[in-house]
Amino acid sequence: MTTLSLRPPPRAAVLVLARWWADGPVKTRLAVEIGENAARAAYRALAEQVWLGLAHPGLERHLWITPPQRLPDSRNWLHGAERVEAQPEGKLGDRLAAAFAAAFAGGAPWAAAVGTDAPDVDAARVLRAGAALQDADVALVPALDGGYALIALARARPRLFDGIPWSTPEVLRATRARAAELGLRVALLEPVADVDNFDDLKQAAARFPSVWPSTPPAPRT
Repeated sequence: MTTLSLRPPPRAAVLVLARWWADGPVKTRLAVEIGENAARAAYRALAEQVWLGLAHPGLERHLWITPPQRLPDSRNWLHGAERVEAQPEGKLGDRLAAAFAAAFAGGAPWAAAVGTDAPDVDAARVLRAGAALQDADVALVPALDGGYALIALARARPRLFDGIPWSTPEVLRATRARAAELGLRVALLEPVADVDNFDDLKQAAARFPSVWPSTPPAPRT
């Protein structure tokens, strides 16, 4: 007699790399224009918008937080995470590799990593990236500043993150070049804007009013 398993199939993981909003320098370029407190409030609002937009029954949201000592606070900040972890030490590439490795070790059929600066990255975009992996090894949502706002993989690719000049306009170009060196097929999806400065914040708030801080920021003169 055959026993049918009622266990649901594993879901894809969306890996959100976030910083605890109340500590240290947050959104440093924005802070120069509107002050550190307003920048922290803006960052918190952006992260919360991204987190809510990623909610979907077909996705597991995994929160990777820094600094590590703020892990307990983060559990009470962004609700609904299937997994909450501290980001390891190292460059962004090391942290991305660790998050992907953990997702695949947990059984995810594919995974996507996002930051908290691009509120246009939502569950629909993540799922489109996952669909693109049927014909590609890497799916990327480019950011207009030369980086990317989402990267999706069907298996761990730690070498993909080696030698990337993080926090520069060369991130996307270098990632594509690295993928070519590794023989990986890349799918590029529609680019999105991220929030780096006050003008970016105003434009994002026009589409997502929730990202505008409750205390209205104003550029310094």
